[in-house]
Amino acid sequence: MPKQTFFNLPNSKKEKIIDAAYDIFIEMDYEDVNIRSITKAADISIGSFYQYFYDKDDLYLYLMSNIEKKIYAKEKQKIGYFLMDSDIIPIEEICTQKEIDFNQTWYRAPIEVMMKFYFGEYSKDLNSNIVDELIELQDLGKLKDSVDIDFIFYIYATSMFNILMYFREMNITDEKQKIDIKRKFYTDWFLKGILKE
Repeated sequence: MPKQTFFNLPNSKKEKIIDAAYDIFIEMDYEDVNIRSITKAADISIGSFYQYFYDKDDLYLYLMSNIEKKIYAKEKQKIGYFLMDSDIIPIEEICTQKEIDFNQTWYRAPIEVMMKFYFGEYSKDLNSNIVDELIELQDLGKLKDSVDIDFIFYIYATSMFNILMYFREMNITDEKQKIDIKRKFYTDWFLKGILKE
């Protein structure tokens, strides 16, 4: 997660850094991006970068997490639940073109970076809403009595990572196909395993 010094910046400076980082990660392969290229594009010093972020991964995952949170918020706003929504809002209706282009870099990111996203503090932060939703469903009596929320959350987060690995191994690049596979998994397996009939 970014350091507090980043969040203390004026919005215009934060936006300039974010916009420059989007451009760099969109234009270059992840492995070719370095701190110097980011700081040059954002017009900040290398020292300032390290006052704001721990490393390149930290910046990248922060940007990716913000897009995912934006998508989650819009989906939840539509019907009140993210997990139980079978109709996905097209990303074009939620994100800017630059955010969409940046989001596409995720499928080329190194596996080690993806693991930080799905198994580290970003997963807990990003998916805290999923835990809240599971607790709400449990309180409403919609979850099976045997459901352990901590375990189910772990399965949810790790399955997202494994689905991504499947897409890579099978060379699945079509966005509609990816969404169909994810939704089928979550509705046919995940939700049927935790929701009462």
